[in-house]
Amino acid sequence: MGKMSKIYFLTAYIEYLLDQGIRSEDYYLGDASRFLRFLLQKVGPRDIEEFLRVSGSSETYRKRLEKTLRKFFAFASEHLDITSDPFGGQRSS
Repeated sequence: MGKMSKIYFLTAYIEYLLDQGIRSEDYYLGDASRFLRFLLQKVGPRDIEEFLRVSGSSETYRKRLEKTLRKFFAFASEHLDITSDPFGGQRSS
């Protein structure tokens, strides 16, 4: 599988594991998930601002990114016990 710019991260990882001949991806996905949760706990407002700055190629796209990230962190808080809140309690609707 070559580099693809518009593919979901975990989908690409599963495809990679299957291409590598891994028959049961449970351990691999579980470990990757734990690592991503670890990183999410460390995200703060400065990290979000930097991400928006380098990723938001236009003001419209930046606003969309901020909205979707707010929703993502709401999900992470409600369903994954992620306690970091880089948006300071402000949630999108």
